[in-house]
Amino acid sequence: MELRTDYFRAADEAAVRKVMERGERPPAESFESVQARGIDPTVVLPHLVAALRGGSPVKDGPDRSVWPTGLQPWHPEAPSTAVDLDDPWMTGPWVVELSDETRDALAGIERRRLPQLTTQWGRTDEVKNVERIELMRLIHQLGVLARRAKKDDQHLYCALTE
Repeated sequence: MELRTDYFRAADEAAVRKVMERGERPPAESFESVQARGIDPTVVLPHLVAALRGGSPVKDGPDRSVWPTGLQPWHPEAPSTAVDLDDPWMTGPWVVELSDETRDALAGIERRRLPQLTTQWGRTDEVKNVERIELMRLIHQLGVLARRAKKDDQHLYCALTE
């Protein structure tokens, strides 16, 4: 199963939840977004952030889940009943908020570094088969999105859907 991952910017968690509760449109259509199919925010994106920082991947985020709301079925305080496979925690969509440190690192992407970042990130197993030009375009788009979010004092989120 490959997840669709859409990165977007929003003012806050409340704005994201409002869109999710309505369920009329996905957040990628409600907010400025970048489609990044398969670029998971916890596994793949940290490799790009590491390339930007010149180090090894660190777990910057996502810091917390924004959607669905409520207690996760695997949480220690959840009732010890069988997991409902129709539970939103099991079916999605899911939205996570990235740390502002990740946003700021992405906002620092400079056009002149795109070839180098593409080469470095392109060595990551999860993106090895992505065309170089597509990877470079994605890095650029994520940088633009992050710069706009930072400028407008917004946060970055990732919506994950099947």
